[in-house]
Amino acid sequence: MRSFYALLYRIHSVFKNTGVEKLLRRWPRAERGIEQVKRLIRRDVWVQVQSGLSQGMWMQLRLPSEGVYWRGTHEPEVQNAISVAMRPGTVLYDVGAHLGSIALGSARVVGELGRVVAFDGDPENVLRLRENASRNGLEDRLQVVHAAVWSCTQRDGITFRRGRPVRSQGGVEVDGIRPVAGSGEVIHVPTVTLDEFVAAGGPVPHLVKIDVEGGENQVLRGGAKLFASERPLIIAEIHHQQAAEQVSGWLEEYSYGSEWKTPPEGFPRYLFAWPYGYGGAGWMRDCAGAGRSEDGTLSPPKGLPEN
Repeated sequence: MRSFYALLYRIHSVFKNTGVEKLLRRWPRAERGIEQVKRLIRRDVWVQVQSGLSQGMWMQLRLPSEGVYWRGTHEPEVQNAISVAMRPGTVLYDVGAHLGSIALGSARVVGELGRVVAFDGDPENVLRLRENASRNGLEDRLQVVHAAVWSCTQRDGITFRRGRPVRSQGGVEVDGIRPVAGSGEVIHVPTVTLDEFVAAGGPVPHLVKIDVEGGENQVLRGGAKLFASERPLIIAEIHHQQAAEQVSGWLEEYSYGSEWKTPPEGFPRYLFAWPYGYGGAGWMRDCAGAGRSEDGTLSPPKGLPEN
């Protein structure tokens, strides 16, 4: 049954990516057939990631809308940078972890002596992320924290607008800050700062990955002591011009070097940052060629099991 389902999904993907679907929709009978295929493949299903940092990992995904995580082709620059920077025994903070498409593979990289701490504010994401971690036997090294990471702690929680239909697009909505693409319901969720989490006994991170749909500067401000004393690497997805300007000022204030990856459309853009004295240019150079297979897809770092 899974093989039949996978075949239907791949047929739909080929039609969509090659433009055939758009062409077929000109004929009513063909359009009805496409909609029937879509109805057949709209479901939650356990699949193994096909490529990338988390290749071979099991994820429960809603297809076809979350198919990019099954393929493992999303955010290749981020996947490369993590595979180059992290080693067995190191610690990664994944702030805005969603379903764990990055956290799962990272947990494999850091091994039994390392740790990945995955933060997310959306309770549904947290539940699904925990299920994904359990299915892969990673509970000993992948810690899931239900909290929105912010610049301060709100005793009664913080306002959070959920993503709809894409759950990864949710984020904190307070004081004029809101997730750029969030359009779901507003809920209250627990909040924590990075400094408070470390002070409470959390492992000190070697790298902090941030994807919070527009509140990146607030996350950094909540880790003032961490970034001033421990100097972890940073990977952040920046979603609009105001956030880019705020984060640029923060980098100068905290003496961090950086490289930006900007798409033709401008945003979102990716920031890779390192403390002065770290070989940031070498990190970026290694990232440029890391983990590419002959067909151009991202493969797991060498020496890692592929399940």
